[in-house]
Amino acid sequence: MGLMAFDNTWYCDKCGEHIKNEDDFIYCPKCGNVLKNDWYQMALQSIEKCLGNFSKSICEDCGEEFDEDYNFCPLCSNELKKEGIMKRVEKDNSIIAQWNSEEVCVFDKEIFLSSPHFSGTTVTDCFEWKDYLDSKLESDFMKIDSKPPQRLSFKETYSIFILKGSGEIVRGIIKFLPEYNKENFNYEPYKAEMIDVLKIREDLYVIVAVDNVVY
Repeated sequence: MGLMAFDNTWYCDKCGEHIKNEDDFIYCPKCGNVLKNDWYQMALQSIEKCLGNFSKSICEDCGEEFDEDYNFCPLCSNELKKEGIMKRVEKDNSIIAQWNSEEVCVFDKEIFLSSPHFSGTTVTDCFEWKDYLDSKLESDFMKIDSKPPQRLSFKETYSIFILKGSGEIVRGIIKFLPEYNKENFNYEPYKAEMIDVLKIREDLYVIVAVDNVVY
């Protein structure tokens, strides 16, 4: 079964204008309202919901954490501190979030059009895997007695999971390497798996296990 055809029709819900295949347009040329697309809106709402699931309420008095959206600790009645991924939806319908203590755009029209079928889940995958990738990047380089590079940016992390759009789904991160060739990587333990090699930077590669998806 093939994927449903992507409808790249953008509309203004204020004046009713419809614009087909105008990828460069963000705002309505008639009234200035942000243009929308039903596929985009579904991905936007999915990302907002998933990023919201990362939030938690912490009681600094008794040390308990609660996933529920409580305002006061149910054990000691102390007011709870809210922690989670700081995010906001901008006027242009993009999502800005905190990544490595900086604000980055994690979803916008450009990202969406690069992979309209998978953008929503790909963005949330980046946040779900972030802590693991940071620690694995450091440990893999320490194992080869090499100085760990800077942590992955959001775009670099996104480049790993965007594979979904090409028919492969990342199932696991095998190894980070400062350089890649067949001599410095032993395929033997992974011969039963499909693997892919991605160049992240000039001196950083990642080897991933993937599942091939047939549409």
